[in-house]
Amino acid sequence: MSEQYRLASPQCPLCSGLLQEKPTPGALVDVCADCHAVWIDWFDGDVSTVAAAVDVRPAVSQAKPGDRICPRCKDVLAPEHLRGQGPEILRCPSCAGVLIASTQLAEVVALGPVDDTTQDTPEEGLFRRMLNAIRSLGA
Repeated sequence: MSEQYRLASPQCPLCSGLLQEKPTPGALVDVCADCHAVWIDWFDGDVSTVAAAVDVRPAVSQAKPGDRICPRCKDVLAPEHLRGQGPEILRCPSCAGVLIASTQLAEVVALGPVDDTTQDTPEEGLFRRMLNAIRSLGA
């Protein structure tokens, strides 16, 4: 399934540059060739952990005005603070993918992995809702 999901070369929601696949340990992320923004699909794992494996240099934002469109499902991305108080990221309300501007990447990595002993972070709540929705489809 993930192969079909990645057939088309998507555009960066920030600058309209080409997102290029970049393998990392355990995930295949997309990095903008122009502004170095990083797209992480919801199934790739914890955002901070995956982001820590991405080696990109911050670029001066070349953001263009307009709606930020998800490179996967074409829904409008919504700004949110990672884990409620972390750096601002853009998340797709439909597929739950995350776009991190290259200038925010270090802050995302600094959050470290999600502590499994904590509960009810916004990211976990989203993941739990998605799992429940998937489970209800099978019922």
